[in-house]
Amino acid sequence: MSALITKALAQISARTSLNPDTLRYCLARALEGAMCEFYRIRECKVDLDDRIVTPTFHVGRDMEIEEARLFCSDATYNDLIPVEFSFEMIHRDIVARTMQLFRDIIREVETDALEKKWQKQAHQAVEGVIGARYPDWIEVNLGDDARGLMYKPEWTPLEAASYREGKLLFFYVVKVVRKGSAVHVHLSRASIGLPGAILKTMAPWVRVETTKRIVGRKSWLRITPAVPGAVLREVRAKLNGEVIETACNPASPTIF
Repeated sequence: MSALITKALAQISARTSLNPDTLRYCLARALEGAMCEFYRIRECKVDLDDRIVTPTFHVGRDMEIEEARLFCSDATYNDLIPVEFSFEMIHRDIVARTMQLFRDIIREVETDALEKKWQKQAHQAVEGVIGARYPDWIEVNLGDDARGLMYKPEWTPLEAASYREGKLLFFYVVKVVRKGSAVHVHLSRASIGLPGAILKTMAPWVRVETTKRIVGRKSWLRITPAVPGAVLREVRAKLNGEVIETACNPASPTIF
């Protein structure tokens, strides 16, 4: 068991972004779960440093009284008897189940972290590369294991012909949906929030509100404080030439 744990930690560490402490926590929970399943008990403590597991047996339910008195001579019904095992004493079926649960828990923890990461990006602009185009939706590579999806109602009709594999674009994160061990990030090029969100990636200090948008043609932004024209021209370029009209109260509108 000890050698198997060391090997499993090394293999999984090489292909996960989780830190060593988190991996150890996941392994302890996996071993705890496997022990509880095997012995049909409710509690088990795991000490990875000392390589000891201590399942707790309920006398009369998990363990007969005669067996309990092998560990505690004055045991009676309904007592809770902790029994200490070294890793070397663990049954091979428990070892196999531990490895299975370990991988499952790692996957769950990784998905949790990915979902939290993308929830923080909701209603912001992110860059992505079109991975594939289908009649009604586009798959977008976002640089990690999240699956970027942009459905046809979120396309900008005037630029839709340019949506091709390998194209880098800014997208607005509409929502994040978890499906089992997958994280789906729903994206848009048609959202009223996209122009302002792109501007925020270039000038994070500004306050910006998109007051109106004719998708693919023109957007009206209210910005405080003013930003250089070069920045707004870059936003326009990211929107494939969509005109940007800005107003910095009480300044008069400026068109780019």
